[in-house]
Amino acid sequence: MNPPLRLALCAVLLSSLWTACGPSEPNVPGKPVDTPTGSCQVDQDCPDPGLFFCDTVTSRCQAACRTQEDCTAEKRGEYRIAECEGNPLGCRCDNSRCRVAQCSADAECAVSGQVCRNGRCGAAPEASAVTACRVTPEYVVGREGTSARFSVLAMDAAGRAVVVPSGAAWTALDESVDGGGTGVESTFVLTEATVGARELVQAKVGGATCTARVSVLGAAVVSGQLRAVVRDELTGRPIDGAAVVVADGKGAVTATATTDASGVVTLAAPAEAGSVSVFHQAFSYLTVAHEGPGGPMDLALPLRRNPTDRYGGYKGTFRNMPASQDMHTGIVGLSAPDAVTDLSASLVTGPVRRVAFTMGGQAREATLPAGAYVVLPGSTLQVTDVSTQGLAGVCGTEASVTSGACGTRTAWALGGDIPLNALPLLSGGTMDVGQLLAQTIPLLRTFSSSVVRDVEFGLEVTPRNADTDAPDYGDQKHFATVDHDFQTDQRMELGFQFAVRVPDLPPYRGAWMDSAAVLGAVRVPGRGVVPLGLGMGVNTNPVDPKTDTQVGLPGPGLVSMRMAPAHHGLEGSPYELMITASSSAATDATAGAASSALIHRTLEKLPFDPKGGTPVAVSGPFLPTPEGARYNYNQVAARGLEGRQLRFIAAPVLPAATVLRAMFTDRKEHRWVVLMDVARAATGVRLPVPPTGFEDRTYYGDTVGSRSPLGMQALVVRRTGTSSGTAVNLHGLVDADGVDLEHLGELTVAWSALDYGRPLVRWVEPAEDGQLVGRGSKVKVRVSFFRVGSNPVEDDGYVRLTFAGGTGCEGQVPGNVVDAQGQVELLLPMNCTGTGVELTATLVDTAGVELSPPVWSKRTLTIN
Repeated sequence: MNPPLRLALCAVLLSSLWTACGPSEPNVPGKPVDTPTGSCQVDQDCPDPGLFFCDTVTSRCQAACRTQEDCTAEKRGEYRIAECEGNPLGCRCDNSRCRVAQCSADAECAVSGQVCRNGRCGAAPEASAVTACRVTPEYVVGREGTSARFSVLAMDAAGRAVVVPSGAAWTALDESVDGGGTGVESTFVLTEATVGARELVQAKVGGATCTARVSVLGAAVVSGQLRAVVRDELTGRPIDGAAVVVADGKGAVTATATTDASGVVTLAAPAEAGSVSVFHQAFSYLTVAHEGPGGPMDLALPLRRNPTDRYGGYKGTFRNMPASQDMHTGIVGLSAPDAVTDLSASLVTGPVRRVAFTMGGQAREATLPAGAYVVLPGSTLQVTDVSTQGLAGVCGTEASVTSGACGTRTAWALGGDIPLNALPLLSGGTMDVGQLLAQTIPLLRTFSSSVVRDVEFGLEVTPRNADTDAPDYGDQKHFATVDHDFQTDQRMELGFQFAVRVPDLPPYRGAWMDSAAVLGAVRVPGRGVVPLGLGMGVNTNPVDPKTDTQVGLPGPGLVSMRMAPAHHGLEGSPYELMITASSSAATDATAGAASSALIHRTLEKLPFDPKGGTPVAVSGPFLPTPEGARYNYNQVAARGLEGRQLRFIAAPVLPAATVLRAMFTDRKEHRWVVLMDVARAATGVRLPVPPTGFEDRTYYGDTVGSRSPLGMQALVVRRTGTSSGTAVNLHGLVDADGVDLEHLGELTVAWSALDYGRPLVRWVEPAEDGQLVGRGSKVKVRVSFFRVGSNPVEDDGYVRLTFAGGTGCEGQVPGNVVDAQGQVELLLPMNCTGTGVELTATLVDTAGVELSPPVWSKRTLTIN
């Protein structure tokens, strides 16, 4: 599990620009809600210094406030603000300015008999405005006796999102399902088996009618057999031709069969604890640990398409950004299916671009992600084209859906002005991104959110670089075009500032994690998670379990954030806060990124509480990181592991966690996901050898046969998706009872993750072959994802240097780590000389046994 990737991109954007640009011109404040009154030089020149201040940039009097009361007509008298008087919720005092108060839920407008749309109370949209609708999920496969929940999305004649408070009228189209009623969602019980999928659920909104297809499987499974239903996780469609493999506790295959056109396969049930695996070339592999006769015999096993086999998304620009002398900046994205499953790093970031520009007559450079928009007045920095990519999903053409050639997601953007002279330049010109974001959050009051709920895009086969085999996303002719318009009626200010009480941060590598990011979002049925705001806290002074006290908040452990309400078709979708703790210890080259997150889903409306008087309390604690996992890539026992065994060397302490999720990722970003219960952590699971014709994705796929990177996650899964829900273990997720693995993101309330990566060793000094070095001199290599040391529990081993050729070079030389970047020094033997001496730096375990697959790097030198 990664920290929120787009939040990380915001940090990259800010830090890269700050270090590239340095301070800018002074900030020009944004326009207040009322018209400036009179010219001035000082506050005393204004009509009432208690209600106005002098904007020294424009030399005009601007309305001001110190308390909420200062925005009311009773206090302002003849200087009352018309926009405040005309709003049912009045105005708020936000950063010493009176701003029109936003709503975030219909309940806030109920007193006036209105609903909340686009942050304002107003009349409810008429159902007659709806001309099209879409049921989500639009394709369901389930067994008799289980239930399925459906939602509806509505659009007007122009294709704009419409949220009708009454929702839809729901109807069962035949006796195979039972349900109905009215509302934005409805639950149907699958009552009678069908032959294939049929249109069985109907929703009617205004003059629009839409349906969902349902395939109902018989409930009975023959004794001694196991049934598996394999579906596309993001479309619900059955997957034909997937190989399902049952293996015993030793990883030996006991049964195998291939799914039919309905995605169903029946095969001999496991006779003992082992595993059930699914293999398909176009999708991630999936292995679930199975308890044999005591486990479920009717499994729902959704797979996700390989993320980089096809690519597509949208491109466009930002329009009508505010006019000022500050940096105009923003970032765009597409909604994610959930906030739990990892996304492809190359897919999310897309191509990065190196931008050359001049400022103050000086040439500068900045590296920006494809989704970054930046315009810096007084310079040639004008990056106005943006693009972002999305995952395969549903669209209007069934052939494109089944082939993974399209998707429909919500396009989002966060953008506004940031005064560069307000960003801190840290010592030595280096940038602490966490500290930067923490100090930048208050500046986001000038930011706004823009969303387009329903963006359909095509996906083309991804070309790959002929030399590196890396995906090439350069050609974007097939991308949809979406421009984010930041004029007043198309954007939404991040008008809610409030504090989140963060539970005590978890430790990692003997120290408390040192930052906490808060991502505010809504989850839109059929579209996924849409970010609407963010916050950031750091833990540096003092270093303890709590985030540092932030300016304007009463104490430690509180993180300030700014967020926009659900708007432009997102209304009614549930709010979520994801609080992710992370650690700079992960910048140690010998370790991977570590993080732990809590997901808060009981926020019915957004508070406005800048001073943190009543902070949002998030249930904890954070999960510890899942340290101690090991995998034996070979078929023979080694290092205390059986062949192809994945397990923890000691039972991890993961309070409340129910499921462990491991993920191997090869060089094409094709994955093999492995799931097991926490109770099975120390026993683990032995992976079967993939069937003939399928690559073993535990290996990287390069010419030397090296291992794939490994990531490990611990999940707290609860039936309601809240901390009060009943715990769900792995069997509860894979049993085809309606609470299926495809809903993992909605059911997870906490997770922690550790990137184990893959061990590597590279030469540092000498930097090239053929160089001349003196006998007895030091050479240096750098290791990554490999802890050098002799402790067999905490450490991985050490670097061993061997020689080929030369005179007096026999023997082996161990090395010692000399810095946190994994640099290791090795001392050449005093008697070793010769031309063309080949030095091999090899990683070995704590017992001195070479890793398998081997990890080594060679250098050829002249030693005299």
